[in-house]
Amino acid sequence: MKCDVLVVGASPAGLMAAISAAKGGAGVILLDRDLAGLDHAANTLFEGMAAVSGVKVEDCYLKKELEGMRILSPSGQGVAIPARGYFIDRKKFDEHYLRLAQSSGVTLLAGIAKKSRLEGSRRTVFLNEDEIEAKIVVDASGVSSGLARGAGLAPMRHAEDIAWAMEADVEHPGLGEEMFFLYWIGSMAPGWKATFSPAGGDRATLGVFVRGHGQNVQPFFRDFLKRFKAYKASQYRDIGDLKILSVRRGGDPICVMPHEMAADSLMVTGGAAGQSGLAYSMRAGSICGSMAAVAVATGDVSRSGLSQYETLWRREFYWQYRMGRASLQTLAMMKDEEIDRLVHGLSGKTLISAGSFAKKAAYAGAVVALFRPKTMLDLAVNLMRG
Repeated sequence: MKCDVLVVGASPAGLMAAISAAKGGAGVILLDRDLAGLDHAANTLFEGMAAVSGVKVEDCYLKKELEGMRILSPSGQGVAIPARGYFIDRKKFDEHYLRLAQSSGVTLLAGIAKKSRLEGSRRTVFLNEDEIEAKIVVDASGVSSGLARGAGLAPMRHAEDIAWAMEADVEHPGLGEEMFFLYWIGSMAPGWKATFSPAGGDRATLGVFVRGHGQNVQPFFRDFLKRFKAYKASQYRDIGDLKILSVRRGGDPICVMPHEMAADSLMVTGGAAGQSGLAYSMRAGSICGSMAAVAVATGDVSRSGLSQYETLWRREFYWQYRMGRASLQTLAMMKDEEIDRLVHGLSGKTLISAGSFAKKAAYAGAVVALFRPKTMLDLAVNLMRG
């Protein structure tokens, strides 16, 4: 098989890369191991980040609209942040974008990419029994992808800082009717967060995202589940009988910093490139796909020709990610007692808005996060919105 652009992975970034490349006039194949049974965990969108990223929230996959989030310290003290957010039906979300891809002319193909080989100005990707030859291959297959690394790229600057996650779909009468996402920070989920996301009715998700403790984060999830039940005991009768319906595991590249995103005939986007956040990764995919189409049209698919993708991405997002990493590194060094005092001091105050974040981050410098804890938490909040 031959094509102009082969996108490996039907992640949000991969879907947008395929759609954008096809709209740019390229012949596109989107390859994923199981297009009929995509199972992705991310189910939260915030209006501010979606708007910045050009993502339109569609009714066809919207499950519940929420008023904002509450950041909770280890002792349960909280600060509320009004920020319209959405719990999405991820299966319907994926189906919606697969339909958009097909209507844009993208060919959908089920299969597993094993490795790639550069041959002149084209790259061949080998599957189990077949191979696909493309002018450009886009690796959008997530944090565990080996395709880019096998081609000699280091797409994440700090791959050791991936936050490994365990998230469960849960059920209890009325639990999903709450109007705020809840995010706990501190030692119950070192380096990132523990989450409660109400999905409407009796459904919600609970999760932990942990850095620096390996991929097995089940002990942290068990501890968080106990803490969550204790926290909600006064609000819900028999919360101890909460049902766990299903469990997912994966990685969140929240703190890794994107690094090398292009090589000859190869581009990397989304989780595979450390571009965390649902809306932000979709925007990254759009940039990637558009630049791939331009490169195909001009005939320059060299590393130099594809580097415009990196330039455009860094222009839009570098400082958000750089300051976000600084804030989370600082947060990881704080003791629970310090976080309690910080959150207590912020109760009743308004944190910076998503709209002012990019401007603030552009001139603040990483050192601000070390000496102004409020700014550090502001930045963490904006990462959660992403």
